[in-house]
Amino acid sequence: MSIRTVTLHSSRKTNIRTLVIANLISGLIYGFYNVLLQPLIVQTIEATGRYANPEEVLGIVMTIGSVMYILPMVFAAKVSDKIGRKRVFLGGFLFFIIAMVLFGLTGNVSTKYPISSLSVSAKLPISVNFLHGLQTNGFPVTYALFLAILGLSIVSLGSGFSDPPVQALTAESSERKKRASSFSIINLAFYATGLVGPLVIRILTDRIEIWVYFYILAILRAIMFIYQLVYLNEPLVIKDFVPNVYQQFIQSVKAIGAMFKQLFVSIFLYLAIPYYLITKRRNKDDRGKVYSEIETNMRLFGQIFRNPGVPYAIGFFILDALTWGLSISIFWGSLVIEYNFNEGHISTLQLVFNLSTLIFFIPVTKYSDRLKKTEMLVLSLVTGFLFFSMNIIAFFALPQYRLYIIMIGWLGMGASVAFWVPGIQSILTDFDRKRRAEVYGMVSGLHQLGWFPTAIIAGYIISRFGFVTVFIISTILFPFNLWMAWKFPTREDEGE
Repeated sequence: MSIRTVTLHSSRKTNIRTLVIANLISGLIYGFYNVLLQPLIVQTIEATGRYANPEEVLGIVMTIGSVMYILPMVFAAKVSDKIGRKRVFLGGFLFFIIAMVLFGLTGNVSTKYPISSLSVSAKLPISVNFLHGLQTNGFPVTYALFLAILGLSIVSLGSGFSDPPVQALTAESSERKKRASSFSIINLAFYATGLVGPLVIRILTDRIEIWVYFYILAILRAIMFIYQLVYLNEPLVIKDFVPNVYQQFIQSVKAIGAMFKQLFVSIFLYLAIPYYLITKRRNKDDRGKVYSEIETNMRLFGQIFRNPGVPYAIGFFILDALTWGLSISIFWGSLVIEYNFNEGHISTLQLVFNLSTLIFFIPVTKYSDRLKKTEMLVLSLVTGFLFFSMNIIAFFALPQYRLYIIMIGWLGMGASVAFWVPGIQSILTDFDRKRRAEVYGMVSGLHQLGWFPTAIIAGYIISRFGFVTVFIISTILFPFNLWMAWKFPTREDEGE
């Protein structure tokens, strides 16, 4: 199956409505997921009774779990540019269902079999004890920690596989002049139901075990998959397209194999570039198929980087990831460890965040097509700066006021997301209109590469220098991030 042309299919406009409804379910899922994930991992870490610096362990776990997001981005995007968006997106989506089940098992095991009930050993420094803890007594909890890492890896894998095609699908299903508002309304639906999860958890704190929620989320993920399988249309004209839903499901499963094949083939081809350069003087007739594919990859890579916006975007994203990642990557788990917050406190903050995002998304959806994309990025950063400043103030405030001060920071963060999403997604999906997913995947993958070390660095900084230090570092980096956002190159002045 291959894309015949880049001609848009006549039925593509129904996709925006389908994605809005799907995001209502997705927002409901993430409303629970964002509140529960890091407390679940902290609960599992503390159940071992072995680690003196749980923030460092949390940083390591989050870092290991996120590494699989980086690799699939470009390769899955390549596949979706060849065989279509819907199958690749749904193929990646299947991983989310598996991950939710694994998180449910994680919480179940760590709750029933804490190491403290089996054997208790002296707490050792993380550098000595982390790997040793995976080899000693307390196998059930060690098994639970392994399940948590595996679940995070599968979530990252699913995101890496599904994110580029769904963003390209959204861009191709909307008119260019209304692209920003299309991204806005889809994300508005996401944050509208995102309020439900934190509200439910706030009411039922300590009444329902954390792991129970994840099994419910697995069911919701399955419902969301079936809905999109039935109603989502392929936005491009594709050769040998099969309208039968069952056949499309089989194609989605096969797309997983195609994505993994492209992943390993592409890694091999990129690793073979030095060998190709060494033997470059050989006669072309003797090179064979592998040499030709390496040359094609290098040519495509060069074409992408000839777009002046791509190198700039990569530099901006690396700085942006460092600025925000240090403060956010293990934030929820750190609240549990540093301030003794529970799921109820975290759900309150998530409620404030989702409500703020929802309120700001309403006018942004209406006016986003009238604003310049760089203006939206700048507004996003300026409002988000409230998050850093309020957390610095909260650190020095009396304990009874901390929750309320941090709430103010999350009000700003909600506004930041509302401006950021339509602005950055419109920019990234417009760099190369013939290879939207591939360019988006490459740039977003490098953005995630910038995020990759932030969790482990943040864990080390917090455990050694205090929780407030990461916010101070982010504040120092912020002016440079803001300046780069203002200078961000876009294609707004060009025609369709």
